[in-house]
Amino acid sequence: MARSPDRTVTALLAAAAARDRGHPLVEDEHVALTASELATRVTRAAAVLATAGIGGGDRVALWLTNSVGFVEAFLGVLACGAQAQVLAPVAPAAEVRRALAEAAACALVGAAQSADVAPPGLAALAVEPGGLRVARALRGAHRPPRPPIANDPAFVAYSSGTTGRPQPVVRTHENLWWEAENIAAATDIGRADAILGVIPLSHSYGLGNALLTSLRTGARLVLRPRFLRRPTLDLLTAGAVTVFPTVPFMARMLVTTDRSRRWSLDAVRLCISAGAPLTRDVYDAFLTRFGIPIRQLYGLTEAGDVALNTAPLTELDPTSVGRPVGTVRVTIEDANGAEVAPGATGEIIVRSDSAMGGPAQPLRTRDEGHWSERGDLVITGRTSLFINSAGNKVNPAEVEAVLRGHPAVADVAVFGTPTPHGDQVVAAAVVPRVSCTAEDLRVHCGRLIASYKIPRVITFRDALPRSPLGKILIGELLEDA
Repeated sequence: MARSPDRTVTALLAAAAARDRGHPLVEDEHVALTASELATRVTRAAAVLATAGIGGGDRVALWLTNSVGFVEAFLGVLACGAQAQVLAPVAPAAEVRRALAEAAACALVGAAQSADVAPPGLAALAVEPGGLRVARALRGAHRPPRPPIANDPAFVAYSSGTTGRPQPVVRTHENLWWEAENIAAATDIGRADAILGVIPLSHSYGLGNALLTSLRTGARLVLRPRFLRRPTLDLLTAGAVTVFPTVPFMARMLVTTDRSRRWSLDAVRLCISAGAPLTRDVYDAFLTRFGIPIRQLYGLTEAGDVALNTAPLTELDPTSVGRPVGTVRVTIEDANGAEVAPGATGEIIVRSDSAMGGPAQPLRTRDEGHWSERGDLVITGRTSLFINSAGNKVNPAEVEAVLRGHPAVADVAVFGTPTPHGDQVVAAAVVPRVSCTAEDLRVHCGRLIASYKIPRVITFRDALPRSPLGKILIGELLEDA
């Protein structure tokens, strides 16, 4: 398709402001803004970033929880021509410093204390109720904001690589623009809807299905800094939310909350789940308790939304991720790159305007699947090296490196152990150099990596099982975990 300079995230915001009818577009627990008000504050944020010496092509890290301030900062970074590198809000300072160095970011935007985390030489900006404040500017002259164009990098996140090390994923404005278009095409979300944003906007799932969808459709975005099950159920019961993006871990928690109390989710008309496989027991329990079917979504950091199960309830197979959204094309291929026969299993290949590299560059997902008789995509295996832990992706190599930094650890292997719910918990097998406890190692990890990456299961061994070529035999470790 023809490239257009108007296919930018900034253009999505401008279009939302042009059709503003005075209703809030984005809100958190402290402030609500119409699209026009948001556009004004984004313009102001871009100007503040420029005074800090940030401009076209620069990479700016965002270390923020879900809030109107996150939205202002993210869109402000893009509006001045820079690119936003999103960091997990629960990441500790040591992990943030490491990410800043690896990504060659020039600035960190966060809460007031973030200036203490940004290394010398980087600009630091704080999100405050009145907008962005420059805590430390870059050396050099003021750089006026440069409006972005379609092929400018916009969003930087990290995904697994074939080596097991995190690989930067850089998606352009046009990639994000097409993701918003594809979601709109696959759903009937509109201005009468309200989307609950408890999935972190720093995650591609939250960014696409909350923020980008809100900008594209005009649906109100209701943001909360984190998922808390009772406040979440209170919001859903109040009838103010109609679209609820979730993950299986959250859905399980909601099902088991205060069983003696009746929570009415009648206003919710669309509930989608991604981040980990949705098991049949979670689907059935959620439907039984709340009367709402969860529709499984398949998405990738590199491509955004790929497929969504929008089948009628009478035909809905909850274990399927449905059909490709919008302009996304999915093929299932064998090891030689040939499409497999209908019903046969192969690797899922994605071609999309929303994907990094665009539709001309096939994206090999390393996920396996097949087409059902109905023509829906069914994922049968995930070959990614990452561990799926409560909807989060955990890189074993990163956790191993942290554990090896403890003086008592001689050798270590990190892996995922399956749970009855279809996801995994992070586990570590440790060969100690000197005596230590599992709690010692967890405390060490807690200072360096996010809480969801810390091994919940730690076992101690005299040696790790290895093949003749030195490869660790994870299968043996799983049997003992």
